[in-house]
Amino acid sequence: MSELTGYPSVDKPWLKYYSEEAINAKIPEESVYEVLKEANRDNLSSTAIIYYGRKITFGELFENIDKTAKALLTMGVKEKEIVTVALPSIPEALYLVYALNKIGAVANVIHPLPSKNEMVFYLNEVKSRYAFIFDGAVDLLQDDLTRTAVEKCIVVSSSCSLPSVMRFFYQLKNRIDIPDEKMKSWDCFISKGTDAELPLIKKDPFEVAVISHTGGTTGDPKGCMLSDYNINSVMTMVGSILNHEDGECALAVLPPFVMYSLVNSMMQILQLRMAIVLIPAYKAEDFGKYIKKYHPNHVSSIPAYWEAILGDDKKRDWSCLKNVYYGGEGMSADTEKAVNELLLTNDCKSVLHKGIGSTEMVSAATMSYDSCNPLGSVGVPLTKVNCKIVVPDSTSELGFNERGEICFTGPNLMLGYYNNLDATAEVIRKHEDGLIWLHTGDIGYMDEDGVLFVTGRIKRIIMTKGEDGQVTKMFPDRIEKAINKHPSVFLSCVVGIKDADRIHYPKAFVELKPECEATEELKTEIIQQCKEELPDYMVPVEIEYISEMPRTSRGKVDYRALEERYINQDWQGKEI
Repeated sequence: MSELTGYPSVDKPWLKYYSEEAINAKIPEESVYEVLKEANRDNLSSTAIIYYGRKITFGELFENIDKTAKALLTMGVKEKEIVTVALPSIPEALYLVYALNKIGAVANVIHPLPSKNEMVFYLNEVKSRYAFIFDGAVDLLQDDLTRTAVEKCIVVSSSCSLPSVMRFFYQLKNRIDIPDEKMKSWDCFISKGTDAELPLIKKDPFEVAVISHTGGTTGDPKGCMLSDYNINSVMTMVGSILNHEDGECALAVLPPFVMYSLVNSMMQILQLRMAIVLIPAYKAEDFGKYIKKYHPNHVSSIPAYWEAILGDDKKRDWSCLKNVYYGGEGMSADTEKAVNELLLTNDCKSVLHKGIGSTEMVSAATMSYDSCNPLGSVGVPLTKVNCKIVVPDSTSELGFNERGEICFTGPNLMLGYYNNLDATAEVIRKHEDGLIWLHTGDIGYMDEDGVLFVTGRIKRIIMTKGEDGQVTKMFPDRIEKAINKHPSVFLSCVVGIKDADRIHYPKAFVELKPECEATEELKTEIIQQCKEELPDYMVPVEIEYISEMPRTSRGKVDYRALEERYINQDWQGKEI
């Protein structure tokens, strides 16, 4: 046994929680499509997707992937071309991601209902000639296609894979007109590829496979370039320790533009020969109904969705649940304890497990296990992930139990931000140990057992839900930039206010320039400006004028004091 150094990244005490088999598990050097195909070669009659009661087998899944791949080639998609996919949790989203992968193209996955300007930005950023959009976004985009490089836009409805009777009545009630000649329906798109040949294409697994957007540390949209190898590494590391059996079922509660959902709740489940339940518009308050209807064994969710079940005081049978996880943001120890008590009361076979990650690390960097699951922690690094704590704004490593910025490295570290070398260089840095590390912007510490605790953030991120019910992240910095552009605004600060329907909604505190009058008309102007620059879910619901921003001892705006001010209606006893 080597002598301990007192530095987490060298001693790696977390490895004691893993078997040699898990530590040495080989990461496939193949495309994610090839990995899925190989894993289910003899499993074609088993259920892969459950969608509103319709069961789609693995055989049907591969048939639909092939149909989609043929249609993509017929439409003109080339190898390495970037195609934008802006869809909710529907089967067609998965057909597209895998079909693009099979023909060597790249899936640019984005929110199905962003703002107009955001959609145009995403399409132009990668110069997508082809885009697949949700039918609910037709009105949003139809007048702006001329501002993009898009040559053909395929409109996909959540009804496409419904059972036939449900689909008939859905389309009868929700008829969507496609007025733009550049737009075609999914059915029309698929029909064009019927007679196409499907050549064998060998994709380089170390090249980009998926681009997924994140706000990173600033909230400005950036496309994380993720390779097949990156994605396979997460599925290998998590799959090697996940308690599962063939034919089990997972409930996917988050949309596929969230990599945590696409990779861990969808692709990984399919690769492990299990079925996924897809729900386009998940409602946290209906969790009990979903469990009763689908009997899932695995659920990966977010704190807000788990907190929502605390209001359910009925005795239920949740004995089907064997693996329940949360990620995306932190949860207080008291809340975690309360959720655990409710789960166990309803006969769940597990308490909450959790982890931390980011799109820059595909989805996950740490996880907790039955043998290592302290309240308030985010678990231990995955088998092939290394972690160190550094002095903020440096590469100088700290020891155990010392607080600093959390950094990760591993096979799941992204290739970089698309067409943004400067932003990449800000978060990915080469350290003195010769390794390339991601600087997460999170503050925390690691104890001697290798358990990681997050205590704060250099960055600020707020979870919310848009009008479509999809969970996403708000970035206060980005909202503040939009507000501060108004000529009457001196300074603004945005905080998240807890809300039963939206998880959080954005509230803006605004300090005006001395010569400007605080009027209701001005609030309307500011909100209108935000509507023009931000997606709907980031537009402030409330604006409150403030004479002077509270400051920290270092002179920075104290957003925590403003959060307190909302709760207590008074900041440090001083009228604001």
